Amino acid sequence: MLQLMTDLRRYRHALAALWVMDIKSTVASARLGWLWWFLDPLVMMMIYYFIIRVVFQRGGENYHLFVLCGIVSWQFFARSVSSCVGAITGKRGIIRQTSTPMAILIAVPCAVQFFFAAIGMAIVSLWSYSALGAQTLAIVPLLVLIFLLAYAVGVLMAVTQVFLADTAKFVGYLLRAGFFLSPVLYPASRVLEAQNVPEVAKTLFNLNPMAWVIESMRGVVLDGQLFNAWHWLGWMGGAILVLQLGLMYLRRSSNSIIKSL
Repeated sequence: MLQLMTDLRRYRHALAALWVMDIKSTVASARLGWLWWFLDPLVMMMIYYFIIRVVFQRGGENYHLFVLCGIVSWQFFARSVSSCVGAITGKRGIIRQTSTPMAILIAVPCAVQFFFAAIGMAIVSLWSYSALGAQTLAIVPLLVLIFLLAYAVGVLMAVTQVFLADTAKFVGYLLRAGFFLSPVLYPASRVLEAQNVPEVAKTLFNLNPMAWVIESMRGVVLDGQLFNAWHWLGWMGGAILVLQLGLMYLRRSSNSIIKSL
């Protein structure tokens, strides 16, 4: 982690340049440009709102905001991890021609998605204006936690992708499953309080950090409630530990990666 912090400070200008370039290329890749980043979660919200609220008559009041908050949070994590998988193999030229650390290249997609997620959460917060207040700023540490979680997983997957080209496909399937196994469309209580769900499954559900993050994000944005700071610190510690393991994996594999590229 100390080496990462040193690299971030030393290569901050390269990081900023790559961040701007990535945002521009991401926006330019869609005909609607910036507008697409606002429309995408809104369209997803409308689809799930129609299915669950209109068709099945479930979800309750303000379900549109409930599901939108979950979608923005999950998309931040999922898109970051998906983009990180190819961060090394897709940047062969930069790695060969410059001394930019690979850990910096993997961080760029997460930083880009942080930017879009912050805009998305600002929109949801303004939409749920009755809950606005000083506690709304608690969105920031939750976004930081998602960033670290995605970055930690992304480092592991980016290195694995170099040696196992099918990693991106496996990650795609896992993220699809994670979407439905996380409380994006339903409250966590639906799982934790269900009598027909085995205790083992409930324990595994509680071990999913995104389940806690999504529920905490909804508490802040929709209800104006602060999350448990100790729980946040615990998840941050876990994310940093996984990230440290990923960085060690990256450093030990760096020579093999260069040869493979």
